This record gives sequence, structure tokens and C-alpha cells, in this order.
Amino acid sequence: MGRILPTLWNDRVTITGVKEVKHGDFSDTEDVTIVENHPAKVVLGGQKPSEQSFFGTDQYDAKLLIDNGVFIPAGADIYVTDVNGNKNKYKRASKGYQGYVSHQEVAMIRDEKAKDVT
Repeated sequence: MGRILPTLWNDRVTITGVKEVKHGDFSDTEDVTIVENHPAKVVLGGQKPSEQSFFGTDQYDAKLLIDNGVFIPAGADIYVTDVNGNKNKYKRASKGYQGYVSHQEVAMIRDEKAKDVT
């Protein structure tokens, strides 16, 4: 089942994080791309307008379904391109829960200022 599920996922993700590097005696962090253009599926969580505290934001909870072969650290930035070509950035991601045989789930939040123009 782990080989079949990714063929059903039409979203493509690029996941970036940071890694620690040493420069002589000093430690620093560098941005690193974990995966690029990788198949996945975003499942939306709550989008209740009654719970929004400020109407100038586009905020909701979502889950990312992705294969177990990808290590996703907590705090990674996740960029999703859906089947229609729409691009979204998710942040405040959890570490991937790899308790399933077929896939892992990553809880994430889309939290951006609204930028759609009518």
C-alpha cells in the first residue's frame, strides 16, 4: 500500500528546514531543502469563519500525508502546489507521525495575510 498511495496524491511539496553547521569554533544554521516536487496530499482541517479573530488573515489547520521515507523535522516550512497549480505556504509544522505502515502525517498551519484580489 505504501507504493500505491503516492500515485493517488496529486499535490507536490517542497519542504525546507535548517541544519546546524560549524564554521571554525562557531555554530550556525543554514537553510536546507529536504525534498523538492515530492508527491503528497493536503487534508484541510477546520475552516470555520466564526472562529476567526481577525478577517485579514487566511488561517487554517491542515495535515500533510506523505510517504515514510521523508524525514520532516518540527518547524519545517512546507510549500504545496495543488493539482490546479495553486501554491500555498504552511508553517508551524509538527514532526511527522510515522505510526502508519503506508504514510506519515504532519500537522501544519497555513497562517498568511489574505492577498487575494477581487
